[in-house]
Amino acid sequence: MLQIATGKLFSRPVGWENLLRGMLYTNATFGSEEAIETAVGKLLPSTSYSIHPRVLVYELLEQMETEEIGPGVLASSCVEPYLNDFAVVASFALNCVCTPDIDLARRLTGGKKGLATRAAPQEFVRRFFDAGLLCKPEEVAFLQEFTTQLIGLPRNTFLCVMRAIRTYINGMHRIADDLELAYTLLVASVESLAQDFDGHESDWESYDERKRRAVDGALSGADEEFAQRVREALLRVDHTALARRFREFAICHTPPSYFREASLVTNQSLSRSDLTEVLAMAYQARSKYVHQLKRLPDVVVLGHSYGETALQERVTYLTLQGLSRLMRNVIIEFVKGQPSLEREKYNYALERSGLIQLRMAPQYWVGSAEGDVIRAGRPKLEGFLEQLGPCLLKVEGAILTDLRLVLSSVAVLLPTAKKDLRLPYLALYVLFNGVVPLEQRAPIPETIDRLIQQELTQPSAEALIAHTILGKMINWSLESHLQELENYFKRRGKPSGMRFPRSFEAAVLLDLAERYRLMGDMDNCRKMVALAVESHPGNQHLVQLEAEIAPDTPIHGVDILLPRSTSGDDAD
Repeated sequence: MLQIATGKLFSRPVGWENLLRGMLYTNATFGSEEAIETAVGKLLPSTSYSIHPRVLVYELLEQMETEEIGPGVLASSCVEPYLNDFAVVASFALNCVCTPDIDLARRLTGGKKGLATRAAPQEFVRRFFDAGLLCKPEEVAFLQEFTTQLIGLPRNTFLCVMRAIRTYINGMHRIADDLELAYTLLVASVESLAQDFDGHESDWESYDERKRRAVDGALSGADEEFAQRVREALLRVDHTALARRFREFAICHTPPSYFREASLVTNQSLSRSDLTEVLAMAYQARSKYVHQLKRLPDVVVLGHSYGETALQERVTYLTLQGLSRLMRNVIIEFVKGQPSLEREKYNYALERSGLIQLRMAPQYWVGSAEGDVIRAGRPKLEGFLEQLGPCLLKVEGAILTDLRLVLSSVAVLLPTAKKDLRLPYLALYVLFNGVVPLEQRAPIPETIDRLIQQELTQPSAEALIAHTILGKMINWSLESHLQELENYFKRRGKPSGMRFPRSFEAAVLLDLAERYRLMGDMDNCRKMVALAVESHPGNQHLVQLEAEIAPDTPIHGVDILLPRSTSGDDAD
Protein backbone atom coordinates (compact mmCIF):
# COMPACT_ATOMS: atom_id res chain seq x y z
CA MET A 1 0.00 0.00 0.00
CA LEU A 2 2.83 2.45 0.75
CA GLN A 3 4.09 2.37 -2.83
CA ILE A 4 0.60 2.92 -4.23
CA ALA A 5 0.07 6.03 -2.11
CA THR A 6 3.11 7.76 -3.64
CA GLY A 7 1.56 7.76 -7.13
CA LYS A 8 4.55 5.94 -8.60
CA LEU A 9 2.31 3.31 -10.22
CA PHE A 10 -0.31 5.70 -11.63
CA SER A 11 -0.93 5.83 -15.38
CA ARG A 12 -3.28 8.83 -14.98
CA PRO A 13 -2.81 12.11 -13.07
CA VAL A 14 -3.42 12.40 -9.34
CA GLY A 15 -7.13 13.02 -8.87
CA TRP A 16 -7.21 13.96 -5.19
CA GLU A 17 -5.16 13.74 -2.02
CA ASN A 18 -6.04 12.75 1.54
CA LEU A 19 -4.05 13.82 4.59
CA LEU A 20 -4.02 10.80 6.91
CA ARG A 21 -2.69 10.48 10.46
CA GLY A 22 -2.33 7.55 12.84
CA MET A 23 -0.61 6.59 16.09
CA LEU A 24 2.42 4.33 16.46
CA TYR A 25 3.97 3.06 19.69
CA THR A 26 7.66 2.38 20.05
CA ASN A 27 10.54 1.95 22.46
CA ALA A 28 12.67 4.31 20.34
CA THR A 29 13.51 7.84 21.42
CA PHE A 30 14.74 10.48 18.98
CA GLY A 31 17.22 13.16 19.94
CA SER A 32 15.25 15.82 18.10
CA GLU A 33 11.57 16.66 18.30
CA GLU A 34 11.50 17.68 14.65
CA ALA A 35 9.48 15.66 12.16
CA ILE A 36 11.30 12.83 10.41
CA GLU A 37 10.54 13.08 6.70
CA THR A 38 10.54 9.85 4.66
CA ALA A 39 9.56 8.90 1.12
CA VAL A 40 6.19 7.68 2.43
CA GLY A 41 5.15 10.16 5.07
CA LYS A 42 6.60 11.67 8.19
CA LEU A 43 7.00 10.73 11.85
CA LEU A 44 6.21 13.30 14.52
CA PRO A 45 7.78 12.32 17.87
CA SER A 46 5.97 13.14 21.10
CA THR A 47 7.38 15.96 23.18
CA SER A 48 6.82 13.91 26.35
CA TYR A 49 9.54 11.49 27.44
CA SER A 50 7.58 10.15 30.39
CA ILE A 51 5.17 8.09 28.32
CA HIS A 52 6.10 4.43 27.82
CA PRO A 53 5.98 3.15 25.16
CA ARG A 54 6.78 6.32 23.22
CA VAL A 55 4.05 7.79 21.01
CA LEU A 56 4.64 8.74 17.39
CA VAL A 57 2.25 10.42 14.99
CA TYR A 58 2.51 9.04 11.47
CA GLU A 59 1.31 11.44 8.77
CA LEU A 60 0.86 10.52 5.11
CA LEU A 61 -0.46 12.39 2.10
CA GLU A 62 -2.36 9.65 0.27
CA GLN A 63 -2.55 10.21 -3.48
CA MET A 64 -5.49 8.76 -5.40
CA GLU A 65 -5.40 8.25 -9.15
CA THR A 66 -7.86 10.15 -11.31
CA GLU A 67 -11.00 8.18 -12.09
CA GLU A 68 -14.63 8.98 -12.51
CA ILE A 69 -16.43 9.35 -9.19
CA GLY A 70 -19.25 6.84 -8.84
CA PRO A 71 -20.17 3.39 -7.51
CA GLY A 72 -17.13 1.18 -6.98
CA VAL A 73 -14.64 4.07 -6.82
CA LEU A 74 -12.39 4.07 -3.78
CA ALA A 75 -12.11 7.54 -2.24
CA SER A 76 -9.52 6.54 0.39
CA SER A 77 -8.04 3.45 1.98
CA CYS A 78 -7.92 5.27 5.34
CA VAL A 79 -4.78 5.25 7.45
CA GLU A 80 -4.79 1.69 8.86
CA PRO A 81 -3.13 -0.21 5.95
CA TYR A 82 -0.45 2.47 5.57
CA LEU A 83 0.08 2.56 9.34
CA ASN A 84 0.60 -1.21 9.49
CA ASP A 85 3.00 -1.22 6.53
CA PHE A 86 5.04 1.73 7.77
CA ALA A 87 5.24 0.24 11.27
CA VAL A 88 7.05 -2.88 10.02
CA VAL A 89 9.37 -0.80 7.80
CA ALA A 90 10.27 1.53 10.67
CA SER A 91 10.69 -1.39 13.08
CA PHE A 92 12.99 -3.16 10.60
CA ALA A 93 15.05 -0.10 9.63
CA LEU A 94 15.47 1.24 13.18
CA ASN A 95 15.83 -2.22 14.74
CA CYS A 96 13.24 -1.47 17.39
CA VAL A 97 9.66 -2.21 18.37
CA CYS A 98 7.21 -0.08 16.39
CA THR A 99 3.54 -1.02 16.14
CA PRO A 100 0.03 0.50 16.03
CA ASP A 101 -0.89 -1.85 18.93
CA ILE A 102 -0.02 -0.28 22.29
CA ASP A 103 -0.66 -3.53 24.16
CA LEU A 104 1.78 -5.37 21.92
CA ALA A 105 4.41 -2.66 22.40
CA ARG A 106 3.99 -2.89 26.17
CA ARG A 107 4.21 -6.69 26.17
CA LEU A 108 7.34 -6.79 23.99
CA THR A 109 9.21 -4.13 25.97
CA GLY A 110 7.88 -4.89 29.44
CA GLY A 111 10.70 -7.22 30.46
CA LYS A 112 8.45 -10.21 31.16
CA LYS A 113 9.25 -13.69 29.94
CA GLY A 114 6.77 -15.53 27.76
CA LEU A 115 4.79 -18.61 28.72
CA ALA A 116 7.12 -20.93 26.77
CA THR A 117 10.41 -19.02 27.08
CA ARG A 118 13.04 -19.01 29.79
CA ALA A 119 13.67 -15.28 29.79
CA ALA A 120 12.34 -11.94 28.62
CA PRO A 121 12.84 -11.25 24.87
CA GLN A 122 15.45 -8.53 25.45
CA GLU A 123 17.73 -11.18 26.95
CA PHE A 124 17.89 -13.06 23.65
CA VAL A 125 18.40 -10.14 21.27
CA ARG A 126 20.27 -6.93 21.86
CA ARG A 127 18.53 -3.55 21.53
CA PHE A 128 15.28 -4.50 19.74
CA PHE A 129 13.20 -5.11 22.89
CA ASP A 130 14.86 -2.62 25.27
CA ALA A 131 12.44 -0.58 27.35
CA GLY A 132 14.00 2.56 25.93
CA LEU A 133 16.62 3.13 23.25
CA LEU A 134 18.00 6.30 21.75
CA CYS A 135 18.13 6.42 17.96
CA LYS A 136 21.26 8.15 16.71
CA PRO A 137 21.10 10.65 13.84
CA GLU A 138 22.74 8.15 11.49
CA GLU A 139 20.06 5.58 12.33
CA VAL A 140 17.32 8.06 11.51
CA ALA A 141 19.15 8.84 8.28
CA PHE A 142 19.25 5.11 7.49
CA LEU A 143 15.45 4.91 7.96
CA GLN A 144 15.03 7.71 5.44
CA GLU A 145 17.52 6.20 2.98
CA PHE A 146 16.12 2.68 3.28
CA THR A 147 12.53 3.86 2.81
CA THR A 148 13.52 5.70 -0.37
CA GLN A 149 15.27 2.60 -1.71
CA LEU A 150 12.29 0.43 -0.78
CA ILE A 151 9.73 2.64 -2.54
CA GLY A 152 11.95 2.82 -5.62
CA LEU A 153 11.93 -0.95 -6.14
CA PRO A 154 10.06 -2.44 -9.11
CA ARG A 155 6.57 -3.40 -7.92
CA ASN A 156 7.01 -7.17 -7.89
CA THR A 157 10.30 -6.84 -6.04
CA PHE A 158 8.73 -4.41 -3.58
CA LEU A 159 5.92 -6.85 -2.76
CA CYS A 160 8.39 -9.68 -2.14
CA VAL A 161 10.61 -7.51 0.05
CA MET A 162 7.63 -6.30 2.08
CA ARG A 163 6.62 -9.91 2.68
CA ALA A 164 10.16 -10.70 3.80
CA ILE A 165 10.30 -7.69 6.14
CA ARG A 166 6.89 -8.46 7.61
CA THR A 167 7.92 -12.09 8.19
CA TYR A 168 11.16 -10.91 9.81
CA ILE A 169 9.31 -8.59 12.20
CA ASN A 170 6.73 -11.29 12.98
CA GLY A 171 9.65 -13.57 13.80
CA MET A 172 11.14 -10.97 16.14
CA HIS A 173 7.80 -10.59 17.90
CA ARG A 174 7.56 -14.37 18.41
CA ILE A 175 10.76 -14.27 20.49
CA ALA A 176 8.44 -13.14 23.27
CA ASP A 177 6.52 -16.43 23.29
CA ASP A 178 7.90 -19.15 20.96
CA LEU A 179 11.62 -19.32 20.25
CA GLU A 180 11.44 -22.13 17.68
CA LEU A 181 8.73 -20.37 15.68
CA ALA A 182 10.72 -17.13 15.88
CA TYR A 183 13.81 -18.90 14.53
CA THR A 184 11.80 -20.48 11.70
CA LEU A 185 10.22 -17.17 10.64
CA LEU A 186 13.58 -15.39 10.62
CA VAL A 187 14.98 -18.04 8.28
CA ALA A 188 11.82 -17.94 6.15
CA SER A 189 12.11 -14.18 5.65
CA VAL A 190 15.31 -14.64 3.62
CA GLU A 191 14.34 -18.00 2.14
CA SER A 192 11.38 -16.34 0.40
CA LEU A 193 13.71 -13.87 -1.31
CA ALA A 194 16.15 -16.60 -2.27
CA GLN A 195 13.49 -18.58 -4.10
CA ASP A 196 12.34 -15.54 -6.10
CA PHE A 197 15.56 -13.67 -6.77
CA ASP A 198 18.58 -15.96 -6.63
CA GLY A 199 18.56 -16.51 -10.39
CA HIS A 200 18.74 -20.24 -9.79
CA GLU A 201 18.51 -22.58 -12.74
CA SER A 202 17.93 -26.20 -11.85
CA ASP A 203 20.64 -28.68 -12.74
CA TRP A 204 20.99 -32.36 -11.98
CA GLU A 205 23.73 -31.76 -9.39
CA SER A 206 21.34 -29.49 -7.45
CA TYR A 207 18.77 -32.29 -7.21
CA ASP A 208 18.34 -34.00 -3.86
CA GLU A 209 21.29 -36.39 -3.61
CA ARG A 210 19.26 -39.31 -2.28
CA LYS A 211 16.72 -39.00 -5.10
CA ARG A 212 19.44 -38.34 -7.67
CA ARG A 213 21.29 -41.55 -6.87
CA ALA A 214 18.08 -43.59 -6.96
CA VAL A 215 17.08 -42.17 -10.36
CA ASP A 216 20.58 -42.59 -11.79
CA GLY A 217 20.57 -46.18 -10.60
CA ALA A 218 17.19 -46.84 -12.23
CA LEU A 219 18.42 -45.27 -15.49
CA SER A 220 21.62 -47.29 -15.54
CA GLY A 221 21.94 -48.92 -18.93
CA ALA A 222 19.21 -46.81 -20.50
CA ASP A 223 19.77 -44.79 -23.66
CA GLU A 224 21.53 -41.56 -22.69
CA GLU A 225 19.09 -39.35 -24.60
CA PHE A 226 16.14 -41.01 -22.87
CA ALA A 227 17.86 -40.73 -19.47
CA GLN A 228 18.48 -37.03 -20.01
CA ARG A 229 14.81 -36.44 -20.88
CA VAL A 230 13.78 -38.16 -17.63
CA ARG A 231 16.17 -36.00 -15.60
CA GLU A 232 14.96 -32.81 -17.27
CA ALA A 233 11.33 -33.77 -16.64
CA LEU A 234 12.07 -34.29 -12.94
CA LEU A 235 13.87 -30.95 -12.71
CA ARG A 236 10.88 -29.15 -14.22
CA VAL A 237 8.42 -30.44 -11.62
CA ASP A 238 10.53 -30.82 -8.47
CA HIS A 239 12.18 -28.31 -6.13
CA THR A 240 15.93 -28.51 -6.17
CA ALA A 241 18.26 -27.92 -3.26
CA LEU A 242 16.19 -25.33 -1.38
CA ALA A 243 18.63 -25.37 1.52
CA ARG A 244 21.54 -24.77 -0.84
CA ARG A 245 19.75 -21.88 -2.54
CA PHE A 246 19.00 -20.24 0.81
CA ARG A 247 22.61 -20.66 1.92
CA GLU A 248 24.15 -19.30 -1.28
CA PHE A 249 21.75 -16.35 -1.41
CA ALA A 250 22.60 -15.34 2.17
CA ILE A 251 26.35 -15.70 1.54
CA CYS A 252 26.07 -13.62 -1.64
CA HIS A 253 24.42 -10.81 0.32
CA THR A 254 26.82 -10.83 3.27
CA PRO A 255 29.62 -8.35 2.40
CA PRO A 256 33.04 -8.21 4.10
CA SER A 257 31.94 -5.12 6.05
CA TYR A 258 29.48 -7.32 7.97
CA PHE A 259 32.38 -8.88 9.88
CA ARG A 260 34.00 -5.50 10.62
CA GLU A 261 31.19 -3.65 12.42
CA ALA A 262 32.42 -1.80 15.49
CA SER A 263 29.43 -2.88 17.55
CA LEU A 264 30.32 -6.57 17.37
CA VAL A 265 30.90 -8.37 20.65
CA THR A 266 34.41 -9.69 21.08
CA ASN A 267 33.44 -13.30 21.77
CA GLN A 268 31.14 -15.59 19.82
CA SER A 269 30.74 -13.20 16.88
CA LEU A 270 29.96 -14.81 13.55
CA SER A 271 33.07 -15.39 11.46
CA ARG A 272 33.32 -15.73 7.71
CA SER A 273 34.62 -19.29 8.09
CA ASP A 274 31.50 -20.28 10.05
CA LEU A 275 29.01 -18.70 7.65
CA THR A 276 28.31 -21.71 5.43
CA GLU A 277 27.95 -24.06 8.39
CA VAL A 278 25.65 -21.85 10.48
CA LEU A 279 23.36 -21.16 7.52
CA ALA A 280 23.07 -24.90 6.84
CA MET A 281 22.21 -25.56 10.49
CA ALA A 282 19.72 -22.66 10.57
CA TYR A 283 17.86 -24.11 7.59
CA GLN A 284 17.97 -27.55 9.14
CA ALA A 285 16.51 -26.19 12.38
CA ARG A 286 13.74 -24.50 10.40
CA SER A 287 12.92 -27.75 8.61
CA LYS A 288 12.92 -29.82 11.79
CA TYR A 289 10.51 -27.40 13.42
CA VAL A 290 8.18 -27.20 10.40
CA HIS A 291 8.01 -30.97 9.89
CA GLN A 292 8.62 -32.39 13.37
CA LEU A 293 8.21 -29.49 15.85
CA LYS A 294 11.75 -30.20 17.05
CA ARG A 295 13.13 -27.83 19.67
CA LEU A 296 16.26 -25.80 19.12
CA PRO A 297 19.41 -27.03 20.90
CA ASP A 298 19.63 -25.58 24.42
CA VAL A 299 22.88 -23.75 23.69
CA VAL A 300 21.12 -21.81 20.92
CA VAL A 301 18.42 -20.39 23.20
CA LEU A 302 20.33 -19.74 26.42
CA GLY A 303 20.36 -16.00 25.76
CA HIS A 304 21.81 -13.55 28.30
CA SER A 305 25.22 -12.97 26.62
CA TYR A 306 24.19 -11.81 23.11
CA GLY A 307 26.73 -14.16 21.55
CA GLU A 308 26.03 -14.71 17.87
CA THR A 309 27.12 -18.33 17.69
CA ALA A 310 27.09 -21.37 19.93
CA LEU A 311 28.79 -24.76 19.70
CA GLN A 312 26.83 -27.98 20.01
CA GLU A 313 28.97 -31.12 19.63
CA ARG A 314 31.56 -29.22 17.55
CA VAL A 315 28.85 -27.86 15.21
CA THR A 316 28.33 -24.09 15.10
CA TYR A 317 24.80 -22.68 15.35
CA LEU A 318 23.49 -19.15 15.11
CA THR A 319 21.79 -17.86 18.23
CA LEU A 320 18.68 -15.70 17.93
CA GLN A 321 20.98 -12.69 18.26
CA GLY A 322 23.21 -13.90 15.44
CA LEU A 323 20.37 -15.05 13.20
CA SER A 324 18.35 -11.84 13.57
CA ARG A 325 21.36 -9.65 12.74
CA LEU A 326 22.39 -11.78 9.77
CA MET A 327 18.92 -12.07 8.20
CA ARG A 328 18.30 -8.34 8.64
CA ASN A 329 21.60 -7.57 6.94
CA VAL A 330 20.85 -9.91 4.03
CA ILE A 331 17.51 -8.21 3.36
CA ILE A 332 19.10 -4.75 3.56
CA GLU A 333 21.92 -5.72 1.20
CA PHE A 334 19.43 -7.22 -1.24
CA VAL A 335 17.39 -4.01 -1.31
CA LYS A 336 20.54 -1.94 -1.85
CA GLY A 337 21.47 -3.99 -4.89
CA GLN A 338 18.13 -3.69 -6.70
CA PRO A 339 17.34 -1.17 -9.45
CA SER A 340 15.24 1.88 -8.61
CA LEU A 341 12.35 3.18 -10.73
CA GLU A 342 10.77 6.61 -10.45
CA ARG A 343 7.67 5.58 -12.41
CA GLU A 344 6.26 2.19 -13.32
CA LYS A 345 3.15 1.26 -15.26
CA TYR A 346 1.41 -1.35 -13.13
CA ASN A 347 -2.16 -2.46 -12.52
CA TYR A 348 -2.42 -2.29 -8.74
CA ALA A 349 -6.24 -2.26 -8.56
CA LEU A 350 -6.60 -5.62 -6.83
CA GLU A 351 -3.68 -4.98 -4.46
CA ARG A 352 -5.40 -2.18 -2.58
CA SER A 353 -6.32 -2.87 1.03
CA GLY A 354 -9.68 -4.50 1.71
CA LEU A 355 -10.20 -5.83 -1.83
CA ILE A 356 -10.61 -9.51 -2.54
CA GLN A 357 -11.27 -11.37 -5.78
CA LEU A 358 -13.88 -14.13 -5.94
CA ARG A 359 -15.50 -16.06 -8.77
CA MET A 360 -18.81 -14.59 -9.88
CA ALA A 361 -22.01 -16.61 -9.44
CA PRO A 362 -22.62 -19.02 -12.39
CA GLN A 363 -25.62 -17.12 -13.75
CA TYR A 364 -23.26 -14.32 -14.86
CA TRP A 365 -21.00 -16.47 -17.04
CA VAL A 366 -22.16 -20.06 -17.48
CA GLY A 367 -24.33 -19.24 -20.52
CA SER A 368 -21.84 -16.88 -22.17
CA ALA A 369 -20.52 -17.79 -25.60
CA GLU A 370 -17.70 -15.21 -25.55
CA GLY A 371 -13.97 -15.89 -25.48
CA ASP A 372 -12.28 -19.27 -25.89
CA VAL A 373 -15.53 -21.11 -25.27
CA ILE A 374 -14.27 -24.56 -26.28
CA ARG A 375 -11.86 -24.58 -23.32
CA ALA A 376 -14.53 -23.41 -20.88
CA GLY A 377 -16.54 -26.64 -20.85
CA ARG A 378 -15.32 -27.92 -17.51
CA PRO A 379 -16.07 -24.75 -15.48
CA LYS A 380 -19.39 -24.37 -17.32
CA LEU A 381 -20.40 -27.91 -16.34
CA GLU A 382 -19.40 -27.18 -12.74
CA GLY A 383 -21.39 -23.93 -12.79
CA PHE A 384 -24.44 -25.67 -14.27
CA LEU A 385 -24.33 -28.33 -11.52
CA GLU A 386 -23.98 -25.57 -8.92
CA GLN A 387 -27.23 -24.07 -10.23
CA LEU A 388 -29.02 -27.39 -10.75
CA GLY A 389 -28.89 -28.59 -7.15
CA PRO A 390 -30.86 -25.65 -5.65
CA CYS A 391 -33.29 -25.78 -8.58
CA LEU A 392 -34.06 -29.44 -7.98
CA LEU A 393 -34.50 -28.70 -4.28
CA LYS A 394 -36.82 -25.84 -5.23
CA VAL A 395 -34.81 -23.31 -3.22
CA GLU A 396 -36.37 -19.87 -3.36
CA GLY A 397 -34.60 -17.67 -5.90
CA ALA A 398 -32.75 -20.56 -7.57
CA ILE A 399 -32.34 -20.18 -11.33
CA LEU A 400 -31.07 -22.35 -14.17
CA THR A 401 -29.32 -20.47 -16.96
CA ASP A 402 -30.41 -21.10 -20.55
CA LEU A 403 -27.49 -22.89 -22.23
CA ARG A 404 -28.85 -23.02 -25.76
CA LEU A 405 -26.68 -20.16 -27.02
CA VAL A 406 -23.39 -21.57 -25.70
CA LEU A 407 -24.25 -25.13 -26.80
CA SER A 408 -25.10 -24.02 -30.32
CA SER A 409 -21.87 -21.98 -30.51
CA VAL A 410 -19.68 -25.00 -29.70
CA ALA A 411 -21.62 -27.55 -31.76
CA VAL A 412 -19.44 -27.04 -34.85
CA LEU A 413 -16.25 -27.17 -32.75
CA LEU A 414 -16.89 -30.33 -30.76
CA PRO A 415 -16.33 -32.97 -33.47
CA THR A 416 -12.72 -31.82 -33.99
CA ALA A 417 -11.96 -30.85 -30.38
CA LYS A 418 -9.85 -32.96 -28.03
CA LYS A 419 -11.87 -35.49 -26.05
CA ASP A 420 -11.15 -33.90 -22.64
CA LEU A 421 -12.48 -30.57 -23.98
CA ARG A 422 -15.48 -32.23 -25.62
CA LEU A 423 -16.78 -34.40 -22.77
CA PRO A 424 -18.05 -31.58 -20.50
CA TYR A 425 -20.17 -30.20 -23.35
CA LEU A 426 -21.56 -33.63 -24.20
CA ALA A 427 -22.61 -33.97 -20.57
CA LEU A 428 -24.11 -30.46 -20.65
CA TYR A 429 -26.18 -31.37 -23.70
CA VAL A 430 -27.80 -34.39 -22.06
CA LEU A 431 -28.13 -32.81 -18.60
CA PHE A 432 -29.61 -29.52 -19.82
CA ASN A 433 -32.06 -31.26 -22.13
CA GLY A 434 -32.85 -33.77 -19.41
CA VAL A 435 -34.04 -31.23 -16.84
CA VAL A 436 -35.74 -28.48 -18.87
CA PRO A 437 -39.16 -28.61 -20.56
CA LEU A 438 -39.30 -30.03 -24.08
CA GLU A 439 -39.77 -26.64 -25.76
CA GLN A 440 -36.62 -25.23 -24.07
CA ARG A 441 -34.25 -28.01 -25.08
CA ALA A 442 -31.14 -27.37 -27.17
CA PRO A 443 -31.14 -28.98 -30.63
CA ILE A 444 -28.64 -31.84 -30.81
CA PRO A 445 -26.96 -32.21 -34.23
CA GLU A 446 -26.53 -35.74 -35.48
CA THR A 447 -22.74 -35.57 -35.13
CA ILE A 448 -23.08 -34.53 -31.48
CA ASP A 449 -25.64 -37.25 -30.83
CA ARG A 450 -23.24 -39.88 -32.16
CA LEU A 451 -20.49 -38.54 -29.90
CA ILE A 452 -22.84 -38.71 -26.92
CA GLN A 453 -23.67 -42.36 -27.69
CA GLN A 454 -20.00 -43.23 -28.16
CA GLU A 455 -18.23 -41.25 -25.42
CA LEU A 456 -20.71 -40.80 -22.56
CA THR A 457 -21.04 -44.57 -22.36
CA GLN A 458 -17.32 -44.88 -21.54
CA PRO A 459 -15.89 -44.32 -18.01
CA SER A 460 -15.37 -40.63 -17.20
CA ALA A 461 -16.39 -38.14 -14.51
CA GLU A 462 -18.75 -36.51 -17.01
CA ALA A 463 -20.45 -39.84 -17.68
CA LEU A 464 -20.73 -40.52 -13.95
CA ILE A 465 -22.64 -37.33 -13.25
CA ALA A 466 -24.80 -37.58 -16.40
CA HIS A 467 -25.99 -41.10 -15.58
CA THR A 468 -26.57 -40.25 -11.92
CA ILE A 469 -28.69 -37.14 -12.46
CA LEU A 470 -30.73 -38.73 -15.25
CA GLY A 471 -31.28 -41.86 -13.15
CA LYS A 472 -29.68 -44.25 -15.67
CA MET A 473 -27.86 -47.37 -14.54
CA ILE A 474 -24.19 -47.54 -15.57
CA ASN A 475 -23.25 -50.70 -17.45
CA TRP A 476 -19.47 -50.61 -16.91
CA SER A 477 -17.83 -53.36 -14.90
CA LEU A 478 -17.89 -52.82 -11.14
CA GLU A 479 -14.10 -52.51 -11.17
CA SER A 480 -14.21 -49.78 -13.83
CA HIS A 481 -17.02 -48.00 -12.01
CA LEU A 482 -15.08 -48.00 -8.72
CA GLN A 483 -11.86 -46.96 -10.48
CA GLU A 484 -13.57 -43.96 -12.12
CA LEU A 485 -15.02 -42.86 -8.78
CA GLU A 486 -11.58 -43.06 -7.18
CA ASN A 487 -10.07 -41.14 -10.10
CA TYR A 488 -12.69 -38.42 -9.68
CA PHE A 489 -11.84 -37.84 -6.02
CA LYS A 490 -8.09 -37.91 -6.72
CA ARG A 491 -8.31 -35.40 -9.58
CA ARG A 492 -11.11 -33.07 -8.49
CA GLY A 493 -8.73 -30.44 -7.09
CA LYS A 494 -6.30 -30.60 -10.02
CA PRO A 495 -6.42 -28.60 -13.27
CA SER A 496 -7.42 -31.71 -15.21
CA GLY A 497 -10.25 -32.63 -12.84
CA MET A 498 -13.63 -31.20 -11.92
CA ARG A 499 -15.61 -30.86 -8.69
CA PHE A 500 -19.28 -31.71 -8.24
CA PRO A 501 -21.40 -30.15 -5.49
CA ARG A 502 -21.48 -32.34 -2.36
CA SER A 503 -24.99 -33.63 -2.97
CA PHE A 504 -24.00 -34.92 -6.41
CA GLU A 505 -20.79 -36.45 -5.05
CA ALA A 506 -22.89 -38.41 -2.56
CA ALA A 507 -25.33 -39.38 -5.30
CA VAL A 508 -22.65 -40.92 -7.55
CA LEU A 509 -21.40 -42.92 -4.56
CA LEU A 510 -24.92 -44.19 -3.92
CA ASP A 511 -25.21 -45.30 -7.55
CA LEU A 512 -22.27 -47.63 -7.06
CA ALA A 513 -23.70 -48.76 -3.71
CA GLU A 514 -26.91 -49.77 -5.53
CA ARG A 515 -24.93 -51.82 -8.04
CA TYR A 516 -23.18 -53.64 -5.20
CA ARG A 517 -26.58 -54.27 -3.56
CA LEU A 518 -27.95 -55.77 -6.77
CA MET A 519 -24.93 -58.08 -6.92
CA GLY A 520 -25.54 -59.16 -3.29
CA ASP A 521 -22.27 -57.59 -2.09
CA MET A 522 -23.65 -55.86 1.01
CA ASP A 523 -20.20 -55.22 2.52
CA ASN A 524 -19.14 -53.00 -0.37
CA CYS A 525 -22.65 -51.56 -0.57
CA ARG A 526 -22.44 -50.40 3.04
CA LYS A 527 -18.91 -49.10 2.41
CA MET A 528 -20.14 -46.88 -0.43
CA VAL A 529 -23.10 -45.64 1.64
CA ALA A 530 -20.70 -44.81 4.49
CA LEU A 531 -18.50 -42.84 2.08
CA ALA A 532 -21.58 -40.96 0.89
CA VAL A 533 -22.49 -40.08 4.49
CA GLU A 534 -18.94 -38.86 5.16
CA SER A 535 -18.78 -36.97 1.85
CA HIS A 536 -21.91 -35.00 2.73
CA PRO A 537 -21.71 -34.44 6.52
CA GLY A 538 -24.92 -33.39 8.20
CA ASN A 539 -27.32 -34.81 5.61
CA GLN A 540 -29.93 -36.63 7.65
CA HIS A 541 -31.37 -38.52 4.66
CA LEU A 542 -28.00 -40.22 4.22
CA VAL A 543 -27.69 -40.96 7.93
CA GLN A 544 -31.14 -42.53 7.88
CA LEU A 545 -30.27 -44.57 4.78
CA GLU A 546 -27.13 -45.89 6.46
CA ALA A 547 -29.14 -46.97 9.50
CA GLU A 548 -31.91 -48.67 7.49
CA ILE A 549 -29.97 -50.17 4.59
CA ALA A 550 -31.21 -53.65 3.64
CA PRO A 551 -30.55 -56.19 0.84
CA ASP A 552 -34.09 -55.89 -0.52
CA THR A 553 -34.39 -52.08 -0.41
CA PRO A 554 -33.36 -50.24 -3.61
CA ILE A 555 -31.06 -47.20 -3.31
CA HIS A 556 -31.91 -44.28 -5.58
CA GLY A 557 -29.25 -41.65 -4.94
CA VAL A 558 -30.94 -38.69 -6.62
CA ASP A 559 -34.28 -39.51 -4.99
CA ILE A 560 -32.62 -39.57 -1.57
CA LEU A 561 -30.63 -36.37 -1.96
CA LEU A 562 -32.73 -34.37 -4.45
CA PRO A 563 -36.22 -34.49 -5.94
CA ARG A 564 -36.36 -36.78 -8.95
CA SER A 565 -35.18 -34.91 -12.03
CA THR A 566 -37.33 -34.87 -15.17
CA SER A 567 -36.23 -37.63 -17.50
CA GLY A 568 -35.14 -36.58 -20.97
CA ASP A 569 -32.64 -37.77 -23.53
CA ASP A 570 -30.46 -40.32 -21.82
CA ALA A 571 -26.73 -40.83 -21.92
CA ASP A 572 -26.86 -44.37 -23.24
